[in-house]
Amino acid sequence: MPIGLVASGTLVWSSSHAAFVDTTDNPGNSWGTGVVQLGSDRTTTALFTTASEGPLVPGSAGYKCITVTYTGNVDTADTGVRLYGALTTGSAELADALRITVETSATSLATPPDADCRPTFDASPITYATRALSAFPTGYGTGIGDANVDGLGDWRPSATTDRSRTYRISYSLPAGPHPSSLQGKEVGMTFTWEVRSDDTPGA
Repeated sequence: MPIGLVASGTLVWSSSHAAFVDTTDNPGNSWGTGVVQLGSDRTTTALFTTASEGPLVPGSAGYKCITVTYTGNVDTADTGVRLYGALTTGSAELADALRITVETSATSLATPPDADCRPTFDASPITYATRALSAFPTGYGTGIGDANVDGLGDWRPSATTDRSRTYRISYSLPAGPHPSSLQGKEVGMTFTWEVRSDDTPGA
């Protein structure tokens, strides 16, 4: 009997090693995050300086153009690109008096204009309400970029299309009397464009 048990066990062990076996692999799996990135053709030079615009007097006005380009590789949120600013220096009184208007091209421009908007700016731009510099939005949530206030950004670049827009920013110190306390004052602002990735891709 013990000899039979040993022989039987040997048979089972041998038969288990005689089974057919096969595998298939799926190699090379990896995951990487996308990139959301904005740049402009005016990253090192201010659009406006006292030296370039000259001293302001009542009735002074001017404008400059800047082309912003999306270089990311993912689609962006429905809220789109927004423009806001931060006062950096100077007179609150002048910030209240100075008026700012923002326009943006309705599409990417084949030939982006230079800082003086030459050779041409968009014939039918999207125009946002004129406001005092002191009332310029200070964050993405209230930023400029939704002209009809429907929650959808006017410029929503994707990974492959609508990759740039040109903005014309205009300023004016309205004509008419101003208090003498406004003389000799200066104010500064940093303009910031922000875009966010689509938080519901494929929806």
